[in-house]
Amino acid sequence: MRGLYLSEGAMLVQQAQLQVISNNLANLRSAGFKRDQGVETSFAEWMIYELRPEKDAGRVGALHPLGSKAHNVATQETVTSFAQGPLEVTERHLDFAIVGNGFFQVEGEEGILYTRNGRFMLDADGTLVTADGYPVQGVGGPINVPTDEVYTRRDGTLYYLDENGETQDAGQLDIAAFGPDAGMEKVGNNYFATDAAEDEEDFELISGFLEGSNANLPREMAQLMKVRRTYEAAQKIMITYDQLLDKAANEVGSSV
Repeated sequence: MRGLYLSEGAMLVQQAQLQVISNNLANLRSAGFKRDQGVETSFAEWMIYELRPEKDAGRVGALHPLGSKAHNVATQETVTSFAQGPLEVTERHLDFAIVGNGFFQVEGEEGILYTRNGRFMLDADGTLVTADGYPVQGVGGPINVPTDEVYTRRDGTLYYLDENGETQDAGQLDIAAFGPDAGMEKVGNNYFATDAAEDEEDFELISGFLEGSNANLPREMAQLMKVRRTYEAAQKIMITYDQLLDKAANEVGSSV
């Protein structure tokens, strides 16, 4: 009854897809969030042959390949889309958005982490930090700013106006960029970790904006409906096989 295993595998895959979609939906309003997509795969494939009889009686027929058949399906991996999210106006001086490739670097509890969430603030010492209190890294170390009225240039250099109205540089944000094979892993609250070497940067930094989530509500709802229908179809197949087994055990067996 191979159909039981096929339907069970399909249901497990859809459950995994549901978890991914639910996480995307939960982060529709999370700044800098990057949506995930589950990738399905088949495994334990084997060739199917047809035995065709020879014209001469008594001779063994020849095998002719018909194609391959998968034993089951599974979720191979979860892939993150790093497509640019929409820009949202906040008019807040300590909100920054990266347009292009690149990540803000922050000092996490166990090393450097990367994020696209540019909503920062100042701690009691005037150090630029994330909402979790992680110091934001600049070129040469953490950035210290005496005021929250900070401005930025396109290259990530922060500056402010002193009491005399003169421009004072506060440091330059250290933006890191990675190639498509960096293998970035999601860690904690909208952070990424990777050991890959940095790639060439191509970005523009703007203040008073935040990059929104690249998860799209209509797309996620369409995927959710697809998952639901596929799950229900697999469930009906399993119920059918269960009914066949019940008849085989209780009706066919008793009539012999």
